[in-house]
Amino acid sequence: MWHESERIAFQGYLRCDLCQNRDMGMMIIRPLLFAVAGVAWMLLPIDASAQWFGGFGNMGYHASTVAEGEGNAISAVTRSRGQYKLDVSQARINNAQADAMVMQNRKQLATDYFETQNTNKQNRFGDYSEKRKQHEKDALFRYGSEGRPTRLTSSELDPVTGQITWPIALEAPAFSNFTKPIDEAFVKRAETKSRFSYQTYQQVNQDCDGIEKELRVQMNEMGTNDYATARGFVRRLKREVRYAAS
Repeated sequence: MWHESERIAFQGYLRCDLCQNRDMGMMIIRPLLFAVAGVAWMLLPIDASAQWFGGFGNMGYHASTVAEGEGNAISAVTRSRGQYKLDVSQARINNAQADAMVMQNRKQLATDYFETQNTNKQNRFGDYSEKRKQHEKDALFRYGSEGRPTRLTSSELDPVTGQITWPIALEAPAFSNFTKPIDEAFVKRAETKSRFSYQTYQQVNQDCDGIEKELRVQMNEMGTNDYATARGFVRRLKREVRYAAS
């Protein structure tokens, strides 16, 4: 008869031996199971493997049929083409905007350059436009003054006595009816140191017109130089009539 302690020890030994044998069996069977599963997966059709969980790389949604898979593929290609065209269009827009900015920068640089040049010229020489206007005014004044008769000189009209020294051609008796009233008018003006009255002004101008008419009559008899000198003297005399005695 075994003692109770011996019996318990023998049963524990049997259990340990059984566990070891079972673990060894699992270690042998487990690689065989993985090998069989791999061979079976390789033997499956491609479409079926793609449908089962969407393949190894896709554990999400998967096409349930071949037609759905083809439709998804076509839609993906169409979507890719549309995205490509959109990207190309946006790239062209960006290039156009960049070109516009380049042109704007060049235009601004040119504007700044010429503004700087104008500023330098104004600082060095003043306002060119104002000088040009003044130059045009001066030129117009000079143009208007050309050919305009001047006043009699002091040798032709004595500013103190009012005595007129007539050209030799106008001392002829044919002009005395016009020159004598003019002499009297200028002597009186010198005495009063004033301007002619309107009546005297009109009378002196009429006498000057009479001298010019008589000059045209006597033009053939007197020389060209005498005629030109006398006519110029009368024109300046008409201008002198407008002023007061100096």
